[in-house]
Amino acid sequence: MKSVSNKQIPLSFRAHRPKALQWLGRTVLSFFGWKVCGKISEELSGQKLVVIVAPHTSNWDGILGVATVAGLDAKITFIGKHTVFKYGLGAFLRYMGGIPVDRSKPGGIIQDAINQIKEIDGSLIAMSPEGTRSKVKEWKTGFLRISKELNSKIILASLDFAKKEILLGKAFAPSGNNEKDIRYLKDYYSVFTPKHPDKY
Repeated sequence: MKSVSNKQIPLSFRAHRPKALQWLGRTVLSFFGWKVCGKISEELSGQKLVVIVAPHTSNWDGILGVATVAGLDAKITFIGKHTVFKYGLGAFLRYMGGIPVDRSKPGGIIQDAINQIKEIDGSLIAMSPEGTRSKVKEWKTGFLRISKELNSKIILASLDFAKKEILLGKAFAPSGNNEKDIRYLKDYYSVFTPKHPDKY
């Protein structure tokens, strides 16, 4: 069984990157003993979707995430801390769909993301609801704002370090009540084991 396959996402979400890059993504996941479970339903093909990924407590989350994007051959936009886009790695991350942001100047981050994704047909935008790999008391609500502005559903993706699984979970439709939705999502993600449980 492959660690990940592009058949786990509809054709409309595929980036058509080189086969060698898809192979590299599968190989990295296999080397570390990880696999991607679940899929994005064909019913969502061609839509704009927000993908939230949690728990996020380690730089390993990003490494596994990029390997997953490569293995899925996913056409995805993701927001990353501007400092990781330096030097040669930055060009690769941009190629994979990364948008560097300076979190010390948060004013237009979400609006910039919204403007960019509106220009892409049938695309995915990935975000961490915690907004950082450090322990936080409250989750950021930017992903809910993006979902509302794009009138999109949210794919619940998770990392489980106990099972070494990345799960493409169900599509969640926000209720419009942010407090209620955050409470539900925190409960949903509570069953997955992060790399550093003390930071979650």
